[in-house]
Amino acid sequence: MQPLASAYGLAKHRDGRWEWAIAPGVSPSPRYQHAAVFVNARLHVSGGALGGGRMVEDSSSVAVLDTAAGVWCDTKSVVTSPRTGKYSADAAGGDAAVELTRRCRHAAAAVGDLIFIYGGLRGGEI
Repeated sequence: MQPLASAYGLAKHRDGRWEWAIAPGVSPSPRYQHAAVFVNARLHVSGGALGGGRMVEDSSSVAVLDTAAGVWCDTKSVVTSPRTGKYSADAAGGDAAVELTRRCRHAAAAVGDLIFIYGGLRGGEI
């Protein structure tokens, strides 16, 4: 099994035809066992595993597709630190928001402008 990194959408033409469209920009690394949620028109993909069961790298643990513009976003302007919780930048040993999303087999839900991530596996931890 090989993880995929492609994202497709369907574009409807004025004459009623549908056509497959590929999102331009730098797509995230191929992954599986990730979670994805919408916040408004943006699809937020978090975590996942790479081929061979390795975890995604810290720098690519979050990917954001702006479906209104049809492009992948630069996540440096999107990811912020968590408000509260068990982990802080000191406890996680770096950027806490990125470390919290570096997991696989987890669940994610969006409520308003907030994304909640629960459970999963990270470095042998459940």
